[in-house]
Amino acid sequence: MVAGSLLAAATGCIQQKDPPETTLSWLTPPTRAARPADCPMPILNTLPNADYQQIAIVEVTDDYNAPSQEMYALAHRKACETGADALVILEDQRQELDKSEAAASGQSARQQAADLPEAGEAGHKGRILNAVAIIYRKPLTASDSGGGLP
Repeated sequence: MVAGSLLAAATGCIQQKDPPETTLSWLTPPTRAARPADCPMPILNTLPNADYQQIAIVEVTDDYNAPSQEMYALAHRKACETGADALVILEDQRQELDKSEAAASGQSARQQAADLPEAGEAGHKGRILNAVAIIYRKPLTASDSGGGLP
């Protein structure tokens, strides 16, 4: 029983990584069926030179050191749910936490942790990926291909 209590106490002290959060915000009513999570879809780093419509915003938030591949895969999976033709990355940034302000205010570590901003809020130490799912209004030509990501 003592060993179980010690294990539970030790487990509670270990900081667990919060899972990444992915949100989808529709800009238009859905007009296409969802595609499988591993659907073939280009991920672009610039808006294409084509006639397109933005149909949904995809946002992924994760820890500061989250790998790009993981964040892009989560965004891609969410974009497949929209039936989109492509996903365009608008912003991929890391946010620094300003610890000097909290330290200067004399807050304890527990108070500082309780006052930490949420992902996406100013001052949050984390990583944010903002993208938009698009559909093409007419078939693409070779010159429409936009800036793809490797």
